Amino acid sequence: MADMAIDNDIVNIVNNIFYFYVMDSDTPPRLHIRMRAAKPARSRRPTLKDKKREETRAKLIASAKELFGAYGYDDVTVTEIAQQAGVTHAMINVYFGGKPGLLYEIIKENNEPQYQDSLRIAESDSPPMDKISSILLLWARFDAKDPSLLAIMQSYAWIWPEETEVENAADRARFKELIATLLQEAKRADLIAMELDPRAASNAIFAIYTWALRSAVFEDASPEDCHTQIMDQVKAIVA
Repeated sequence: MADMAIDNDIVNIVNNIFYFYVMDSDTPPRLHIRMRAAKPARSRRPTLKDKKREETRAKLIASAKELFGAYGYDDVTVTEIAQQAGVTHAMINVYFGGKPGLLYEIIKENNEPQYQDSLRIAESDSPPMDKISSILLLWARFDAKDPSLLAIMQSYAWIWPEETEVENAADRARFKELIATLLQEAKRADLIAMELDPRAASNAIFAIYTWALRSAVFEDASPEDCHTQIMDQVKAIVA
């Protein structure tokens, strides 16, 4: 792919250079180079194969949503999902790397609404530490709603493909930045330690949050119980 990009660059350069000679009786031919502005790159038109691939992905996600909702994640097989979608079960491995990858795609769809809800809390008139508490409770209620799915996602996070990690890391960064912004707001209001680094503290809070949710998986703790654990530790690091 890199070689192809280099070749295309060379072709573009050559195509945009016009060589011509100026001749007269007193001077030898002279090479002149005239450059013209490169044409903007054209976006690739989706092919029939692209459309078919997206249709298949959409069918599998829709089928999995329906079946997981009706019978639970553990009681649904990839064969059942594929049959309902009208494709072979091998397509789940091709497009999602297996059933956990398919579940991740479904959960990922909720990230944007969850982020927007978090943003609304962050933009409210409440004190900054109260806003952080409300955002963490919002996350806990969503993530710990089904502890079995939470356990699957946390396990999958250690083995998912590199491109999934890159995508998820970018998504996590948005949520962390909200917390860092609120910590900075609390710092300006002299509500937390002045020497606190908001971004470093945001990363720590995210780690605390992730670890505290294990109580939902292994101790049957409610989202509210998890939130209490989280905020006790958050208060300790920002004091």
